[in-house]
Amino acid sequence: MQLIKRNIRNILPFVGLILVVVVLAIVSRGRIFAKGNLNNILDQSYTIVILSIGCSFLYAHGGFDLAVGGIFGLSMMSSGMLLLKAGFSAWLVLPLCIIVSIICYMIMGVVTVKLNLPAFITSLCMQFITRGIVTTISNGNISLPREIKAADNWVIKVIVLVVIIVVSYLLMSKTPLGKRNRAIGENAVAARQSGIEIDKTRLLAYLICAILVGIAAFFTMASTRMVATLDGSGYEMDVIIAIVLGGMSLNGGMRSSVRAPIIGAVIVVLLVNGLVIIGVPSKWSDFVVGIVFLIVILFTYKTNRKGLLAR
Repeated sequence: MQLIKRNIRNILPFVGLILVVVVLAIVSRGRIFAKGNLNNILDQSYTIVILSIGCSFLYAHGGFDLAVGGIFGLSMMSSGMLLLKAGFSAWLVLPLCIIVSIICYMIMGVVTVKLNLPAFITSLCMQFITRGIVTTISNGNISLPREIKAADNWVIKVIVLVVIIVVSYLLMSKTPLGKRNRAIGENAVAARQSGIEIDKTRLLAYLICAILVGIAAFFTMASTRMVATLDGSGYEMDVIIAIVLGGMSLNGGMRSSVRAPIIGAVIVVLLVNGLVIIGVPSKWSDFVVGIVFLIVILFTYKTNRKGLLAR
């Protein structure tokens, strides 16, 4: 019986993805598969998939991240402005994006882990800080040099994405780091009693997330060839919804996986894109996605007598 339940749980996200594609294809009369729209879906999915994979390492140990959109935007804005003013080469922007992201996530991680503050609070504060910095230093939309467009190559992007997926899968499922990270989400007290270095493991999860957020910011810059004040706005909710729709609990635990954020990210992008294609007003598309999110989260959260969020 347990095996059947586990198989059903693993299959359901794939069934949901297929169902979304079929329904949107019928309702849009095939317009969702138009060449221009498929390019938009690929670009949007690429960013959300990488961000969701990165954040899954935080959620796996029971963490929370409301700052991913703000850090993503700050990485783009600061690196883009340095590219323009300092004349850096296009490929040098990649390590710059990663460095900015690492600084932000390490500050957030140290405050959360060492000062024992709730991840929700520290990530919310970091969101406000990064958004405030971006708003202060930006001058609206900034166009970047054409050289950075060289990185917007799907051969390069696919190779990078495959490497990210494979390495993330191995880290999450096959290495002591991933197993310890998930064990903390399952039961932090038991993990500590088992000799797991909880602080070190959680900080490494923040580091992995930071690197992937920086990579996503770089390739988004290359794709759009500009940076703007609102870059990354709303991505924190897209990531949360993607992780949940993929079948992963926000409480984390041993069932956390890399597969979940990938499937969930594609579903989110298809839902939002499809609703726009069929002419649903943006306010109603948010309503529909919110309802779907609420339904799924009720089935994926671990529950006990103290409520949905209790540990």
